[in-house]
Amino acid sequence: MAFRRTALGLALVGAVVLPSCTAESATPQAPAAVEFPRGSAGAATWAPWPSALHDARHSGAATTAGPTRGTIRWRRRLEGAVTPGPVVGADGTIYVASNGGVLHALDPADGHDRWTFDAKTSIGGDLSISPLVLPSGTILFPNADELIALSATGKPLWTQTFPGRVTSPASADGRRVYVGTGDGTVSAVDTSAAGDHRLAWSVDTGTASYGSVVTDGRGRVYTTADSSLVAIDDRGGSAGVAWRADPHDDLTEVSAGLAPDGTVLLGTNGHDEWAYHPDGTPAWHAPRVITYSSPAVTATGLAYVADHSGQVHVFDTGTGREKTHYGPIGAQIWSSTVVDRDYRVYFGGQNGHAYGFDRAGAQLVDVDLGGKADSYPALTGGGLLVIGSRTGFVTAIG
Repeated sequence: MAFRRTALGLALVGAVVLPSCTAESATPQAPAAVEFPRGSAGAATWAPWPSALHDARHSGAATTAGPTRGTIRWRRRLEGAVTPGPVVGADGTIYVASNGGVLHALDPADGHDRWTFDAKTSIGGDLSISPLVLPSGTILFPNADELIALSATGKPLWTQTFPGRVTSPASADGRRVYVGTGDGTVSAVDTSAAGDHRLAWSVDTGTASYGSVVTDGRGRVYTTADSSLVAIDDRGGSAGVAWRADPHDDLTEVSAGLAPDGTVLLGTNGHDEWAYHPDGTPAWHAPRVITYSSPAVTATGLAYVADHSGQVHVFDTGTGREKTHYGPIGAQIWSSTVVDRDYRVYFGGQNGHAYGFDRAGAQLVDVDLGGKADSYPALTGGGLLVIGSRTGFVTAIG
């Protein structure tokens, strides 16, 4: 989930010339009227928001309605910056970690702790890395080079160690879990309702990776590594790299996004968003500014890409045509965009505010988070937008 801004990434930002933002340009401009697909932006899964960007494809889209006003329902301050993205279990519990290495299970009504788990390891850094809630209620908590399995009451079940820093795990069926690491290794872990696990296979892509994996649930897994998009085929007991595509458009520090038709998106620190067919051939590319925001791709084939110009671009994944945009907000957007069932759009800015727009571009939400937003947001089944800040606050807006 993802997955950006190492020290190298920050150095690259200094070399980028961004569009100037006058007071006038910082005012959000409503995009032109556009026809949206019929049907919900999101597809149902076993919990309201069980993983980074909602699901294994990184749709970033819910099947429920999000907030239509900027009312703060509650706010919590954790023991460190809240860069990791929150997730939501089947019973509504919100799971969110701080950079201090503590996972909190929060009551959605008022944000109090139902329980906490301290991994005793500060995760630090600035990558937004989310837990994964399985259908069994088991929570898989990425912490440093470990994936820690916890019961629904916070009891440790097992730990799997990997060769590098673990990014957000993904699963399409709740049994086989895919895990990427910072050294470019992608692994499959089989879990069971009995609470045990088995490492099925690992593949080394050979290059550093700052993104988490995505999967179509049919044996194809994607990761981003260095400046490339890498496709991996899961053969059950083994796996191998199917292809690697490099548009030579600078480093990638985000995760891929996967459309229902198999089109896969690659964001970079360069000037375009890139899309590829399942066989690795180029599909399209479209201009945007450097992005630290992983693409969200709805169940209806719309890709939401935020960038350093302070805008969210909405592309048709079939054609690459930009259908509409939101913003600019007068600040860079590092947080990924999330979308509710009715195509309302939500994200956080580097100006420390959370924003929400309706599908027509009218601003619904503008909330001061008390610090810059690196964390990827989540939408609860009860209509709350939950987002963290660099100053340690978790804010629920509804």
